[in-house]
Amino acid sequence: MDDIKAPGFDAFFLKMVAIIGMILQHSVLVLGDVIPLGFHFPLQMAGGLTFPIMAFFLVEGYRHTSNVKRYMGRLFVWGLISQVPYMLAFGAPLGIIITPNIMFTLFLSLLVLVMYDRLKSRGLFVFLFIVICAVTILFDWGVIGPAVVFIYYIIKTEKLRRIIPPITAAAYNLIAFSLFGAILAIGVILVNASPEFAEIFAETLYPKTMDDINVGAAFASIMFPIGSFLAVPLILRYSGERGRSMKYLFYAFYPLHLLILALAAYALGVGDLSLFSY
Repeated sequence: MDDIKAPGFDAFFLKMVAIIGMILQHSVLVLGDVIPLGFHFPLQMAGGLTFPIMAFFLVEGYRHTSNVKRYMGRLFVWGLISQVPYMLAFGAPLGIIITPNIMFTLFLSLLVLVMYDRLKSRGLFVFLFIVICAVTILFDWGVIGPAVVFIYYIIKTEKLRRIIPPITAAAYNLIAFSLFGAILAIGVILVNASPEFAEIFAETLYPKTMDDINVGAAFASIMFPIGSFLAVPLILRYSGERGRSMKYLFYAFYPLHLLILALAAYALGVGDLSLFSY
């Protein structure tokens, strides 16, 4: 906290911002067309706030925990508890491949920090770090998850470590969403030009029919990285104070809100309770 002196937000406030942002964006992703398109843009932006704040406090928690094994165990157990609600809400985007939820991403990110501090061989650490990043390609938040957490940890200047990681996350997602948009646009052009390609595109590259693709909603996802940029001024205002204790509020909230959204989608006719409904 060497060069951050001004009073600001405590940890409880920032964690609540992360929770609310997660709820808003997940509502868009799960309920889809039930939510008017105009609301997708601000709700996607709100979701972009979540991971930079979560990753920041994962590092803060690691620095202050008295028992890192218990911390890791808590993330892993709640990851197991959350997996079924996560799949009910989002399905399995790659068919038979199950995408692990954010708790597992945080677990592996925390493992990266433990390895960095405890492994004597930097070469071995670099190798294992690359392996973990490769594995998390299929996880919620993907490869950028452990990378952002690690950047938060290794930057020593307090102000810089509150600025660079969220911007890194935002830049990564901006590039990723832009590439996805370009691929989608090319796919639509080719589908319109070739009925044969339409069948290949629908069955192989995207496991839905082209009629199910909401281009407007997909375009709204470009607001997500903007939300990550906006996390910077919030994290800069972190006062270093814990504030009201959350205990297990976040852990319990995560699977509970996913289950509620999945049931709401089912009730509204825009989802089902199949684990492979994506």
